[in-house]
Amino acid sequence: MQHTDYEIMSQWLSTKEVLEFFGDVNAPFTLQQVKDKYEPRVNGEIPVVPHIVELDDKPIGFMQRYLIDDEQKESWGYPADFIIFGIDQFIGYPELFNKGVGTKMIKLFIEDIARDKEVNRIILDPEISNFRAIRAYEKCGFQKVKKIDSGTSWLMEYTINHH
Repeated sequence: MQHTDYEIMSQWLSTKEVLEFFGDVNAPFTLQQVKDKYEPRVNGEIPVVPHIVELDDKPIGFMQRYLIDDEQKESWGYPADFIIFGIDQFIGYPELFNKGVGTKMIKLFIEDIARDKEVNRIILDPEISNFRAIRAYEKCGFQKVKKIDSGTSWLMEYTINHH
């Protein structure tokens, strides 16, 4: 993601279908809010790495990765020495939903993260009602571990097997 991407992010984060599961439908993002939230990530000031997904050289979505900290690992029952990445993503255009695009972008992201031989797991935490995303994640090899956030989300994990 680059500084020139804030405009398109604010467009996506004002789309009802995107906000249904990423953000809040009643609180679309202004350009300034996008800048305030994502500029520190683009600048590398906080350890969340943002990416813009392109299809045929056209930006179509967003992905980010971040290391899960020790406190969070412990609360979910993971060993402290595990290296675990969390990922979040969305497709910005509803007309691209249900076409296998999300599955493909997640598989590529998994491959990229798995190049780091130290990583043990990749995790996601979709809302339980987000059936479309959960189906895509399962197609990519993620498995439901347990319900979290007072039972509103699934903790899903992908196990990386380094051969």
